[in-house]
Amino acid sequence: MARSSDISARPTFGPDEIAKARECFRRAQELVGKKNYDYAIELYILGLGHWPEAVEEGHNPCRAAALFRGPKKVGFVDQMKYKTSGKDYKTCMLNAERLLSMDPRNIGYMEALFKNAAQARFDKTAMWIGEILADAVVHEAKPNPARFITLRQNYEMLGDLNAEGDPPLAIEAMDRAVDALSKLRALKPHDGELAVALRDVAGKLTILKGRYSSAESFTDSIVDKASQRDLHDKDRLVQSDDRLDSLIAQAQQRYEADPTNGTKIHELVDLLCRREQDAEETKAIRILLKAHEQSDEYRYKLRAHDIYMKQLRRKARLLDEARDPQAHAARAKQLKVELAVYKERVEQYPTELSYRFEYGRRLFEAGRFDDAIPVLQEARNEPKNRFRCSLYIGRCFYEKGFHKQAANVFREAIGTYEIPNDDLGKRLHYWLGRSLEADGNIPEALKIYGQLIEWDYNYRKGDVRKRIEGLHGKS
Repeated sequence: MARSSDISARPTFGPDEIAKARECFRRAQELVGKKNYDYAIELYILGLGHWPEAVEEGHNPCRAAALFRGPKKVGFVDQMKYKTSGKDYKTCMLNAERLLSMDPRNIGYMEALFKNAAQARFDKTAMWIGEILADAVVHEAKPNPARFITLRQNYEMLGDLNAEGDPPLAIEAMDRAVDALSKLRALKPHDGELAVALRDVAGKLTILKGRYSSAESFTDSIVDKASQRDLHDKDRLVQSDDRLDSLIAQAQQRYEADPTNGTKIHELVDLLCRREQDAEETKAIRILLKAHEQSDEYRYKLRAHDIYMKQLRRKARLLDEARDPQAHAARAKQLKVELAVYKERVEQYPTELSYRFEYGRRLFEAGRFDDAIPVLQEARNEPKNRFRCSLYIGRCFYEKGFHKQAANVFREAIGTYEIPNDDLGKRLHYWLGRSLEADGNIPEALKIYGQLIEWDYNYRKGDVRKRIEGLHGKS
């Protein structure tokens, strides 16, 4: 790993280091499939030692393996052995990740991992764990102002350091710094220094956004005007049919000259999918499946399936809009295909929790509630899908007639959901009301329904209002 002693320098990783890391990750994934989580985590940490910025291939599945296994006791010996403070930021970061893998909900280990990653200039890793840390900090029983300060300081530093080299990351980091300061100010509304700091960091964010939006695009610096026009047109969403035909023909020639080149494959596939025409998309699918067969790289098959599922959804939607009697059969076929696709993806990527959520959601839609509940319970470990998983778990319990359990799931989710009156928040409240009503707890159901109509009087096309009137009538 080449790294300057200057914190402003981002580390780089050579192909040999990345290859070693990927071999460790491959072996770790095999062990996860066998539920040998402890050894899998060791291999993920070993691989991250070679390639510390491997977020999708290393950090994400390592954390998922730890969540699947569950917490282990972190003893005094472990704490002494794996130090998380010192000048060797990379080692301290990996030590923090190892301890966090033993105790996946420990905010202190998340914080140590975040700070060391930021200091080591493992920027992608810092952004990854920072999102998990921020979610945990918000949901602490007793908010700790110092943690918001840590988030602000490190995100602001990353924003400053990436302002020239990586403006999108800089904007995202500075935006998160503003968010941390906003939440801290909500805890200390009368702190004048915080108000000034928030103004200053928000000003930095505004400047970053302004500079990025007005910067010249890469294609503007290309001298060759014909090449510039091709690059520009290739990225446009709308082109004349003749121009798009020309671009497809050029991409087809480049692909045929080098049919195993991933960049050329995806370039041609992108253009073939631009018009959303079945014949061209089907050709793209054939190209991707051929690449998968030749290379055994699952990413090609994954994209082919994405295109096919998009075709099925489009067909079903058009039939629905036309009120065609074949619409129901089209929806059934779409669900059958999506179930098979997401089941395969869960098998291919056992630690990718977003695929478990998508699979669990399809199981629910298929009425396979007993199968859906454990899949969604595992997927709930991923912060971004936690509350949507709770919604479907609760609805599974409701459909099975376990109304008390359903109500408990909805109450728990609502208790930690930050925006109760957004679409998901209202859905959680609605199904809590339905569960309470089905369980015979009419006063509590009326209270929940009452809150819903205060937010949206005609919610669910007036269904909530009608339920309130019906329950009052029964009373």
